[in-house]
Amino acid sequence: MSLENFIKNITSKDENLALNTTKSLILNQETANFSKLVEKGDFIFPFLKDKIINNFVKIIKKENLKTVFEFSKIYSYDFEDLIVKSWLKFASEDLTDEILELFENGTKDQKAYCASYFSHICDNLALENLKKYSKDDFYPLKINSIKALKSFQDKTILNEAKETILKSDDDFKKVDAFEILSIFQGKENLKFIVENSKNNPFIATIISYLFDYNSFFEIKNALDENQLLKIFNVFYENMPEIINLDSLISYDFLDFIKTLEKIKNQYSTNLLFLTSKKFDEFSDDIYTFDMDKNTKNELFNIKKYLNNLVFDFSSLKDELNFKDDKQRFQIALEVIEKNNFNEFDETLADFVNNNSVENELVALICALFKKKDKLDSINKDNIEKIEDKNIKELILSYFIA
Repeated sequence: MSLENFIKNITSKDENLALNTTKSLILNQETANFSKLVEKGDFIFPFLKDKIINNFVKIIKKENLKTVFEFSKIYSYDFEDLIVKSWLKFASEDLTDEILELFENGTKDQKAYCASYFSHICDNLALENLKKYSKDDFYPLKINSIKALKSFQDKTILNEAKETILKSDDDFKKVDAFEILSIFQGKENLKFIVENSKNNPFIATIISYLFDYNSFFEIKNALDENQLLKIFNVFYENMPEIINLDSLISYDFLDFIKTLEKIKNQYSTNLLFLTSKKFDEFSDDIYTFDMDKNTKNELFNIKKYLNNLVFDFSSLKDELNFKDDKQRFQIALEVIEKNNFNEFDETLADFVNNNSVENELVALICALFKKKDKLDSINKDNIEKIEDKNIKELILSYFIA
């Protein structure tokens, strides 16, 4: 059977055809076709992956578990549940012993599945290897081992991660540590993540991890309003480049928007306004052409909800007092730009001319004035005194006609 026909048949709306194709995959131990399925995983809609997994687990029998072990030589995140749920369906002391042996001597692909199995079956004989593999360079094995350690309630690696975040100067190591905290969940860990990640250059990745392993309900209940606003600010700035639009449903983004709407301060209003402008752009085919149907519907639901909001900018001037909060100040500047507000120009020019804001904000204000063709209100002599060579050259470039 050709690859095209195999994928078509196993995902067919004809349930008999889909089941029979799955049954053939199992009974004939069609490793080549399973490998093809794994290769095409990125191009199969999530609901069809779920269908394949559910059909496989429904059909698999104890006497066919050799097929599962054979397929376990090929790791797939998309079809991990196909292997692990099949094992769990027939979990027993003998099967666990067999998986323990595989966890010790199998390939890294197989060990990744085994680690996931031990997230559900907490056999203490697996604990030593789970600790060892939690630092492995094969990402699926590493992450599944950490998830299993959480199930074992072993906090050794959690405490090590916190120490790394607090003491290490290596931002890459910190990002890995933040992922570990996200996996372990819990109110204390979520607060620790937000409080200690705000100055990390990879904060968008860290926040993605936070939402990958925790529901928005859990996050909302762990954090205060200001922390939620800061997280949403990260979403706004990094969507879709780092925070993918495919996560709109899994991250409960619409619920996040509704939560911000209830906060009702100028910062939340500014963020929602700018987000509404972004989602108008996301309607373009360049963002939606390869989206699955459910995600596309959610995107348009979010866009519709945002477009129905009424935005009040009566307190916008007060936002310019947050000169020590670059994120918040920058959002206010973007709102001023998007609405072409001119009534704040004198205040912003005074900030620069009186040296009352730090250099990064000077650059943002000058960039705005360049767009408004009002750089003549800025004292260029003050710019020449900036010690940071890169920022000074950037700002001076705005003055070049």
